[in-house]
Amino acid sequence: MNVMTTNIQITNIDKHFLSKCFKNTENVVSATQHTTKYKTKLVNYGFYSINEITICEKIKKIPYYSNNFVILEDYDFVNISQLNEKVIEKLDLLNENKYLVFKYKNENCVDFNLFIFNLMTPKLFIFHSIESFSCILNSLIKLNTNNICFFNLSPQNIVFNVNCGEKPQLKNFQLSLLVTKLNNEYITNIIKKTNDYTHKPLEVHILFYLIQNDILTISYSFVEEICETFVDNLSILSFFSEKYKENYKLTCIETLKKYINKPKIDIIKDILSRNDKWDVYSLSVLYLHIFENISRVFSIKSTFINKMAIELAKNIHPDPSKRNSLIILQENYNNLIKAEIEWGFINNLNSNMIQQLFDILGK
Repeated sequence: MNVMTTNIQITNIDKHFLSKCFKNTENVVSATQHTTKYKTKLVNYGFYSINEITICEKIKKIPYYSNNFVILEDYDFVNISQLNEKVIEKLDLLNENKYLVFKYKNENCVDFNLFIFNLMTPKLFIFHSIESFSCILNSLIKLNTNNICFFNLSPQNIVFNVNCGEKPQLKNFQLSLLVTKLNNEYITNIIKKTNDYTHKPLEVHILFYLIQNDILTISYSFVEEICETFVDNLSILSFFSEKYKENYKLTCIETLKKYINKPKIDIIKDILSRNDKWDVYSLSVLYLHIFENISRVFSIKSTFINKMAIELAKNIHPDPSKRNSLIILQENYNNLIKAEIEWGFINNLNSNMIQQLFDILGK
């Protein structure tokens, strides 16, 4: 049986081929003339490149989209004869030699973990954590409103744009979802390419096992095994008591019992209908990890940080119907931050403990 990867990888997964991959010919001048303003990436022509193109074209219709997203700006087909020999060696020649050049703005961006782990005072760290949460939440709402599920939220796919007020932006839309096209074939392609499930909810893990292992249905013993694995790998449950963790596992089992002995196609159809609760789960897992550790390291109780951690914990529920929507989460966030009148505690936090916080967050 295939096993899910749930480790957070703090690496740059983009493999960009800059303009030097082209021969110096007049035929490709248009693809290389903006080397200082743009960076380019060579990709296979197929489902994933088409998916990214379609999603990015929809994002371009969102007002001021560049404030929230790092997307594909332009693309063109490229002939394999126009590429130098070293690049040709890296290509999959079974793909009928169809390739695209993707062009992205060459922004001054810093990866999520690199940015936050260089905020050397608790005050700065807390400020950017709160602000980045609000910005990312707003970005996800914009996507969902336009029938796009990001489905890809993780530190690797968030950058802080230095030229844009150090605001966080979402990137990498190859494996995002067009909700209007979401069906069995579509999600199968996405799942087969996805290799990190750290921030994905229980029902998406079921999709993984059904699709990757070609399982026709699920049994009670299978449900127990999946839930056990899911709970053991959900590190944020360490914030809670053993009794809570055990009850959480039982809730996972109870949530999945309705799928026992159901046809695979019916299970997938029902799970896909809950896609509107996937991004809120991912965001909540990511920032519950941050806010709860801030609260514990600095012994902060009854503050906005602590209250937000409680709010986010609601959205890790195994049953998607019990999670808040992104809109409700935003409303609750706004209400909590407006009600918070005492922020002086931040100035009194021990700066020497910031490295301890980084060590915990980096695990």
